[in-house]
Amino acid sequence: MTRRSVLTGLLALLLGPALPLFAAVPTQVLWSVSSFGDNDYFVKPSDIEVDRGRSLLYVADAGSCRILVFDAAGKFLRAVGRKGQGPGELATPTGLGLTADGGFAVADRDNNRIQLFGPDGVFVRSVTVKQTRVADLVVADGRYFTVPSHGVSTYSVVMGSESDNQPLVVVLDEQGRTVQELAVPDFPEKQPFVRAIKHRVSLALSPDGRLFLPFYAMNLVRVFDLAGNDMGGFSRPLPFKPMSPVLIEERSPEQGVVQMRASLDIVSPAAAFGPDGRLYILTATESLGERLKKPEAERGLASMRVDVIDPGTRTAVRTIPCDPNIKAFGVLEAGRLVYVCEDAEGELALKCVRY
Repeated sequence: MTRRSVLTGLLALLLGPALPLFAAVPTQVLWSVSSFGDNDYFVKPSDIEVDRGRSLLYVADAGSCRILVFDAAGKFLRAVGRKGQGPGELATPTGLGLTADGGFAVADRDNNRIQLFGPDGVFVRSVTVKQTRVADLVVADGRYFTVPSHGVSTYSVVMGSESDNQPLVVVLDEQGRTVQELAVPDFPEKQPFVRAIKHRVSLALSPDGRLFLPFYAMNLVRVFDLAGNDMGGFSRPLPFKPMSPVLIEERSPEQGVVQMRASLDIVSPAAAFGPDGRLYILTATESLGERLKKPEAERGLASMRVDVIDPGTRTAVRTIPCDPNIKAFGVLEAGRLVYVCEDAEGELALKCVRY
């Protein structure tokens, strides 16, 4: 056995399945927007939704409590909403979903509601949600398929529960009432914070009506149909083996506020389907835990890529290099991605890249 084959074997044991041998083709930046409107800037972007039929980009900016609308060339068109609790006002909008009438729905997380807007951005109505928190959503089949934690939003922790599980997706009717919960029994966990981490997923709806749920902190994608039937799951080749989430600190300071910290790796912060019918998953390429062990000056930015998955075979067909520190992303059209990323100076920019 040659020295090279021995090293290859050791790497395989350390890293798990080998990465697919895709050609490393660099992306090309087509346009970039860091300021817009009346000298506005992104504050805390959390989701991007692409309306390909109307060539529009919707960016949920949780920090400024607005939905920012751009055209496919990066031109800023308008801002929808403002901070508040009234009709059309928002409090930490973390997720977006397109509606059948050409408008969009907003996960108005800290107001405990879903808000609906028409194609022109005019407020239509609110849906009050009492039984769960909505951080992201997909609108399909006359219902809202929701997750309580997504992107940069906080975890949804169920305190005092005797359960060792929690739903991946909560299905709501048009009045905001829970009609179904999608769950798996695979990861039983009594500790509420770790339980929330293990069951945190993002949402992507396939053209044929299947929900693909990439897990935030595990190398796993679960699939359900819109009737709630579990269609199994799959993993992908990664350049590192994600650590299992473990509670490392729990404190109860004054006024009864519980603070918890856990060790975990970020694996898949977001996902979306492209016009080619394939699943695009924003993917970390290094262990967060290992990066945080380095001195702060040596850590650098969190490196990322986009994995492209054939939903039929559930295998990766290619990977796309991208900027580090991506906060939200979407597939604009064939061969083009859009995302908001943060550089080393903390500046946020919406970019369109060709791959």
